[in-house]
Amino acid sequence: MAKFVTHIALYCKDLERSVEWYQSVLGLKIMAESKGKFTGMTFGEKHHDFALVQAPPDFGDPVVKKAGLYHISIDTGSRDNSFEIYDRFVKQGGTVDKAINHRVGYGIYIRDPDLNLIELWDELYKSYEEANATIPHFDPPFSENPIGWPFDIDTAYEEWKSRRDGK
Repeated sequence: MAKFVTHIALYCKDLERSVEWYQSVLGLKIMAESKGKFTGMTFGEKHHDFALVQAPPDFGDPVVKKAGLYHISIDTGSRDNSFEIYDRFVKQGGTVDKAINHRVGYGIYIRDPDLNLIELWDELYKSYEEANATIPHFDPPFSENPIGWPFDIDTAYEEWKSRRDGK
């Protein structure tokens, strides 16, 4: 039986630009690289969480609306951490794709330079067991609303900045 996902590997239209984005926005560090070909990046506990690979020249431009990978979710550890990352993203000119209250956590969805959707995940429960125990009691039931509800990211972000800045 499989245990967990070990890493995500992504082809990048411009490897150097993507490496800079993953460093400056998500805070990943370079663990291994072959300049212009491959960069292994880590959050700090594994040899690599992301493998960024330069796409061959004959690869087309990224396509957003297609069947396949929907998003990559990163557990940021807290709402504050999600907003710290989101703050760096916004300062680089990024705009949020969407923000969802999933009832077991909050997701802020942003796009990397190759338009991959990255969810900044903020788990609401201390353990997955506790979260899983709440799902059968959702109102409305999970079967009627498996996704949750959008939340106002602009207001939540401004409130977070005010708390951070002590205003």
